[in-house]
Amino acid sequence: MKLIAHRGWSAGSEENTLATFARAARDDRISGVELDVRSAAGATTLAVSHDAPLHIENTLSLDVALSFLSRTDLELFVEVKEPGIASAVIEKLVSSNLADRSVVFGFAAVARSFPWEGARPVRLGVIVMCPWNLNRAVRKYAPDVLFLGWDARVWTRIAFRTWWSVFSLERRARRHQLPLVVGIVQRADDLRWLARQHVYGAVADIDQTIASREKAQRRI
Repeated sequence: MKLIAHRGWSAGSEENTLATFARAARDDRISGVELDVRSAAGATTLAVSHDAPLHIENTLSLDVALSFLSRTDLELFVEVKEPGIASAVIEKLVSSNLADRSVVFGFAAVARSFPWEGARPVRLGVIVMCPWNLNRAVRKYAPDVLFLGWDARVWTRIAFRTWWSVFSLERRARRHQLPLVVGIVQRADDLRWLARQHVYGAVADIDQTIASREKAQRRI
């Protein structure tokens, strides 16, 4: 299972920055980084930011991020945060020679605007939050990668593990012949559980999962 660093390393004050990408590139345990892309307010620039940036001059541009990431071996998982910009994001990945190790994905409300028809220079994915919608998403989009997981509410994480302990993530991946990526992981025991499910990758807040693992080891 590939370990994918959420927002470059972990959600927080330094998320989606060159510093976090560099930190991930130096860590042999990490195979890829997840980053968020949206258009900057009042500008044509594409910004690497989870939320709409207030000041473009203080925001990392996608061009600068890709220039740095092209010099690493990291796989890129690019979440598009708003409709209408996916084609521009894909063009930049292609021009940066990163298309072969990139996945562009988003929630369904955004992903429905992706260029699903025709040739795909990069792999495309969609986030499916409710397991019972998975088959529908596969039929509708024919994605190259499926993204599953839970949100910040504790019960959604518990429900996810309960559901897929019964129905098996591994069998579902074989059925659809698609790589499954799961997140957002913030506990070491969730990483261990996902590794046993043989999913393709887990998007994790690295600081929190490492801290969780170290705390568990200190109890032993």
